[in-house]
Amino acid sequence: MVCFINRKNEIRILEDIYRSSSSSLVVIYGRRRVGKTELSREFIKEKKAVYIFIEIKPETLIFKDLEESLGEALKIIPRIDSWDDFFNLIFEQKEKLIILFDEFQNLSKVNPGIFSKIQKYWDLNHNESQHMFLIIGSYVGMIKKIFKDTKEPLFGRATMLFNLKPFNFFDSYAFLSAFFDLETEEASRFYFIFGGVPKYLLLAGQMGTCDPVETFKRLFIDTKILTEEGKNILTLEFGSEHRSYFSILEAISSGNATPKEISDYTGLQPGAVSKYLHELVNNYEIVIGEKPVIMSRARDTRYFLLDNFFNFWFRFIYRNSRLLEINPEKAFELIMKDINSYFGKAFEKLAAEFLIEMNRKGSLHFEFMDIGKWWHKNEEIDIITLNREKKEISFFECKWSSLNNKEVEIIFTELKRKAALVKWHNSKRKERFGIIAKDIKNKEKLKSMGYLVFDLRDFAPFLLRRNESR
Repeated sequence: MVCFINRKNEIRILEDIYRSSSSSLVVIYGRRRVGKTELSREFIKEKKAVYIFIEIKPETLIFKDLEESLGEALKIIPRIDSWDDFFNLIFEQKEKLIILFDEFQNLSKVNPGIFSKIQKYWDLNHNESQHMFLIIGSYVGMIKKIFKDTKEPLFGRATMLFNLKPFNFFDSYAFLSAFFDLETEEASRFYFIFGGVPKYLLLAGQMGTCDPVETFKRLFIDTKILTEEGKNILTLEFGSEHRSYFSILEAISSGNATPKEISDYTGLQPGAVSKYLHELVNNYEIVIGEKPVIMSRARDTRYFLLDNFFNFWFRFIYRNSRLLEINPEKAFELIMKDINSYFGKAFEKLAAEFLIEMNRKGSLHFEFMDIGKWWHKNEEIDIITLNREKKEISFFECKWSSLNNKEVEIIFTELKRKAALVKWHNSKRKERFGIIAKDIKNKEKLKSMGYLVFDLRDFAPFLLRRNESR
């Protein structure tokens, strides 16, 4: 049995809001499978709550569901023939209630005018009530429109909009450790493929093995449980324009990071690419637009997928969808040829998470306030950390490989050359140089020379600590 893992901060925030004597309207949204329902159910345990799952079906059937849910909470089954009956009954209750709407966005298809009615009852009654309305939504773009669009009835009504994110690497490890005794390298590969999405980690634990590639093969090729997952989720999110969005996401997952590269890859006009990228970044939160951490200009923006699972799915599954149907073994062979290259790029994100975790725990002998990539023309540095107050800068290269002395020497020589190109307090700054890799020979000697060198063995203490405290 898997316990409820590390949403302690989210639970604490919800508890703080619940303890208030005033009413609240809290919106929890995020991509599907991320654990919104599990979080809400954990929160309402031992509390007086009405749970309503909104299916797209006739209102009369939803009213029956409301009667049943209210009956469980109030110990008397009411008669609900309209939304007016429901809200009048709710606001007549003096004892504090949690009213939880799961898949709230589906109400727009059940009754297009429902949000105006909710606005009316909220505005009339919330000042005299202490109830907590908890809204759960899976379609990020739609939920953001309902509560953030100034033209929508519920704009400005939410006490808090809470974007529930997937687990980071350390919490993903804690989740998987309920199933497998994993080495850091295997845990990393699981994270590169499945990301930090609890549902996929659960499937990996229940149906897979401690070998992440074998688990990938079982879930994507043998049983096909996750083969259509990206399509099933995002087609609903994007609607009729999903093919254009999909082509852009495939382009980004394949390493095309600039609008021009994406336009060339997809054949879409630059104006259309710009429009879709804006939506993917701001409305759907699937893509991030990054600028160099130093010396950035608007035209320097590059685009990356935020989610490891979607990144993996578009790069390997969506792009090879026809071959996976015709010849699964051949598709698997092609994926294996390219997978280490993918792992190498995914490791850069993991290395940044590792540095952030060390910085948060005070495990570095310095402190940074900013972290990011850097590039200029054809030059790139994987990670730069900055302390702008102290004018301290650290340069890191990330390698998903085992490095010997000669390779380390070459990397540091090249890193120092590129660092000299970074124009930032050059005559006054304190510089540090580092490598993060799978394995590094003679780490202690390199550390004595003033270098920052970390490999997967340095991740272990943070994994164990997080696992023991969950």
